[in-house]
Amino acid sequence: MIKHNIFPKIVFEQIPLEFETEMFFDFLDGDWSNMITEKYSGFVKIKDIKSKKEKMRLIKKEIIKIRAGLGKRLNRDLDKIKSDWQKVEKKVLQTIAEIIQVDWSARKITAYISLNPICPRYLDSLSFVVTYDRDQANKVIAHEISHFLFFKKLREDFPKIDKKKYESPHKEWILSEIVAVIMLCDERLLKALNIPKFYGYYSEHKGLKVNGEFLTDIIERLYKESVIDKNDFSEFLKKSIEAIEELN
Repeated sequence: MIKHNIFPKIVFEQIPLEFETEMFFDFLDGDWSNMITEKYSGFVKIKDIKSKKEKMRLIKKEIIKIRAGLGKRLNRDLDKIKSDWQKVEKKVLQTIAEIIQVDWSARKITAYISLNPICPRYLDSLSFVVTYDRDQANKVIAHEISHFLFFKKLREDFPKIDKKKYESPHKEWILSEIVAVIMLCDERLLKALNIPKFYGYYSEHKGLKVNGEFLTDIIERLYKESVIDKNDFSEFLKKSIEAIEELN
């Protein structure tokens, strides 16, 4: 339960070049690489290079080239994203804590402004990425920071779950992504963010079924029954964990 109203500060920074290079390397080797290559054609040929050293060199070179082309826009976009977020920050942080029913323990969360059209979060460093030209950046920020409290609650309620399962492709990671979407359709967060309702699930999660029923429908129903109707996120989490255990 919520005990106090001390919230973290979201600190906005341009992502360091070395970090961005490593991140692009990881995603170009993954299932979502097309999101990068469709936005930046220069990475198409780089994607299939086998030598890590050469691949890293060319990724860094391409990032430097793109950054140079954008010029001062990256700083202008950072300032706008930061300004827009600060208008809703306190209310959104408070609302997320009230929904998940756990206090914020972090005092600082870093938002890295990046070229990357994929917006990953990093639990260990309490940081996440926002694309410089991302529409509705406040929605992205709320989605990503909700993961930090979701997994804090998961650790408290289910301490035996291995933290490795907090990452893709594990069931607990799938649940966290589905829950983040559902939370952003909670009227309390919609009001805090002043955004329309939209169930933007990952395409690979939309087709998941448990005993013939779509998993997203199951989690939505459990959220309404436990969180909306009873204000009991622990009950919701328990039942949701039971549901994902039935996934093949």
